[in-house]
Amino acid sequence: MNSDPKKFKAPFIRREEAWRMADQTREKHWPSGELPIEVELLLWPLGLKLVPYPALKEAGDVDALLLGDLKTIIVDSQDYNNDRMQNRIRFSIAHELGHFILHRDLFKGIFYTSVNAWIKFMQKIPDDQYAFVEQQAYEFAGRLLVPHERLEKEFQQLIQKAKNAKFFDWDKTGDSALGYIATPISRIFGVSSDVIEKRLIREGFWPIKVDI
Repeated sequence: MNSDPKKFKAPFIRREEAWRMADQTREKHWPSGELPIEVELLLWPLGLKLVPYPALKEAGDVDALLLGDLKTIIVDSQDYNNDRMQNRIRFSIAHELGHFILHRDLFKGIFYTSVNAWIKFMQKIPDDQYAFVEQQAYEFAGRLLVPHERLEKEFQQLIQKAKNAKFFDWDKTGDSALGYIATPISRIFGVSSDVIEKRLIREGFWPIKVDI
């Protein structure tokens, strides 16, 4: 791999392929299916270590980063030690795990001895190529932490509660209903409600069919 960031070329990975690899990773390394998924425990069997790093956000405006050695994921130490940030850190680690699974061949051969040098390299990647790999890792992380079948189960249970309460006007409520549904589901998976909203849309559960 050429270490010139301007020549960085993202691979073409369909979101369905990212989902498949996320499902495969979860099933192999988290067979219990217990929720929320403690993604940090998935790292060791894959040869990865997690290292809290001071002021990572200030250095690169990121919560976590897969280093070029393909052995280390660093996380912002302040957020890592903040109980209120655990859902965000969980997703950030899953996102970097997505880079490891999906992009290891791309990152192979790009190696810098310091965190700052690696951050500077990533910041110089063309915007479109950076956006491609970030979206691919996002899809991986979302599917890894929010399995399709369990999301469908929780979603259908909430819909049934609404039906039991004689609520059917989904077409009139728009995004407010989406947020209302996503919030309780997010607590089960240990992610933000924003992540659940996106999963419901990506997985085809939203918008709701009015005759559901």
